[in-house]
Amino acid sequence: MNIDTDSDFHMHTRFSDGSATIDEMAAAAIEKGLSQISISDHMPLPKRQRYTMDKQLVDAYRLALREARSTYRDRLKINMGIECEFIPEFRFWVRSILQMGWDCAIASVHSLYKNNTFYLVNGTRQEFEELLEVYHDDIEALVNVYYKTVQDACDTGWFDVAGHIDVIKKHNSGANYFSESEPFYRRLVFETLDIIRHKGMKMEINLSGLDHSIKEPYPSQWIIDEAVQRKIPLVLSSDAHGTDGVGRHIDLFK
Repeated sequence: MNIDTDSDFHMHTRFSDGSATIDEMAAAAIEKGLSQISISDHMPLPKRQRYTMDKQLVDAYRLALREARSTYRDRLKINMGIECEFIPEFRFWVRSILQMGWDCAIASVHSLYKNNTFYLVNGTRQEFEELLEVYHDDIEALVNVYYKTVQDACDTGWFDVAGHIDVIKKHNSGANYFSESEPFYRRLVFETLDIIRHKGMKMEINLSGLDHSIKEPYPSQWIIDEAVQRKIPLVLSSDAHGTDGVGRHIDLFK
């Protein structure tokens, strides 16, 4: 597997739901021997969520990233990134954020929008149960809508990286909601990978899952293997929300 183990392509700061500044995250990356990072705070949404950036902070965020790139240019490459919450109902809002120009735009689906409400896919277990209830406890229907939304995001051609594509499994330890071997699930994953490949995107291996109850990266190893077969470029991501998480678990791939 040809993959850069000196870079971390996904992390958050105080501009969204992180606990550290851009400078603190950069310093942690240098200390851990990384050569490149992408700061990728959560984009603002029309309805503020607990993890998203305030729309009024976007310009300050971009300025802070430019200043950090200048400060650390001899020691660390810093990409001006953004993690986009792709919600089809707000695609024009998403597009307006992307048109600002970014070094690395990640397409992610954290929530599904239904009944004028954002329901979290990868929040707490209770929040996932609330989402499932909206779909009348039909897990296959929920998983189908989730992957179709990921596919819709990737099919736009707006993004550089497909983020944690199977985060729907966050609370699926022991296959208590669904089995990844089920034909419907495999079909959705294969369709998603084919779109990622067709659009020339990268796929992240998001290592935060190793610290969640699922104890696996996002995506699962069999999905990584399928991506490799399709020659989809892979990038490693900590999805760190503080300095202690920068570069976490990347050594597993060295």
